[in-house]
Amino acid sequence: MKKLSAVIHLWLGMVSGLIVFIVSISGCIFVFEQEIFDLNHSELVYSEGSSGKVKPLSELLVTAQTALSKTMPVSDVEIFSEPDRSYIFTASKTDKKAKNTWNYFQQVKYYQEVYINPYTGACLGVVDRKYEFFNIVRRIHQNLLLSYEIGSLIVGSSCLMFLALLITGFVLWIPKTKNGWKQRFTIKWNAKWRRLNYDTHNVGGFYVLAPAMIIVITGLVWSFDWWENGIYTLLGSKQRPTFNIEQPKLAKLSKPAENLLDKVFHTASSKKLPFERLAISLPEKSTNPYRVFMGLSRGAGWSSSNYYYYHGMSGQQYGQLLQEDKSLGQKWRNTNYDIHTGGVYGKLTKILAFLASLFCATLPVTGYFIWLGKRKKSQKTMTKVPRQANSNEMRKKPQLINSKTVQDS
Repeated sequence: MKKLSAVIHLWLGMVSGLIVFIVSISGCIFVFEQEIFDLNHSELVYSEGSSGKVKPLSELLVTAQTALSKTMPVSDVEIFSEPDRSYIFTASKTDKKAKNTWNYFQQVKYYQEVYINPYTGACLGVVDRKYEFFNIVRRIHQNLLLSYEIGSLIVGSSCLMFLALLITGFVLWIPKTKNGWKQRFTIKWNAKWRRLNYDTHNVGGFYVLAPAMIIVITGLVWSFDWWENGIYTLLGSKQRPTFNIEQPKLAKLSKPAENLLDKVFHTASSKKLPFERLAISLPEKSTNPYRVFMGLSRGAGWSSSNYYYYHGMSGQQYGQLLQEDKSLGQKWRNTNYDIHTGGVYGKLTKILAFLASLFCATLPVTGYFIWLGKRKKSQKTMTKVPRQANSNEMRKKPQLINSKTVQDS
């Protein structure tokens, strides 16, 4: 078992090592993305005059759209519970099925965020997220800045290999004797560099095993549909649940009602639920609905949220998906991002995810040096053995001749 695990561990590590290093480094950088972004862009994220009256959302939308090109229609609005937070109007377009594209920059046509002061209606600034640092880090993490089809396949395949590496690594970690158990839990810090490197890989790999496996298992959801469907099945869903409710047809209205966005926002906010974030997806056509995502709580286990659906012609609510009505699979899917990035229990688990991801980046490096050390050692052994054999033959040959000479005489 150990011999087979060693072979699998070696070759999968060789194939996936570089990708695992890149994905792990970019992942640990992205863990605190929101906190760092808000700090670096505080003049956009936070608005003054929070004691005033909020302007109509439709009026703020006009201001946001004016700040953008007409060819970039606003598609989403984000509203936060904190009174000093700006409203974010997003315009984005990605063509994953575009032909003759091989990288992220070709597939993403535009991705703009407009920050609006909800009290004064002033445009605080526009961020081009397509080229923004943390979004680039995220795209490296997800698809290496390649096209979605190519990049996600490479990253996903490498992460599958890394999952196998974690399993085979654990098999190799198990000591053969009782005396070996102590060495498996402690790093010998005063040892020579080669031993220290080995202990870091072997002992450190054991301690990071559980969080690393959770990160990999949740991350593969964005690479393979069959993996996501498999988790749904394990959680009791016979088929993949949907988060969408189709819009019914209306015979009475021939054209959309006025101020639909204001109506939708007022209806959703009047539910008096203690939401942290409210996101409204704006339809391109009246034949599509307004979708409202209401994030109720994060950082305390399941990410609690509700979905509301409003008709694109009348603005009337025609459907909803509440947290208490979700299947176990749907609750998991809403929380998967927080599990993956460590936000599931707040700052503490974020720090754990950061450290685990950072250490995972060292595993291909320390593993390479272990392999290199063994390779050099085997080469030295190969060169020394023939020399010893020749010297022994030289010593034995005269003895054979002498004994034969004695017998002949």
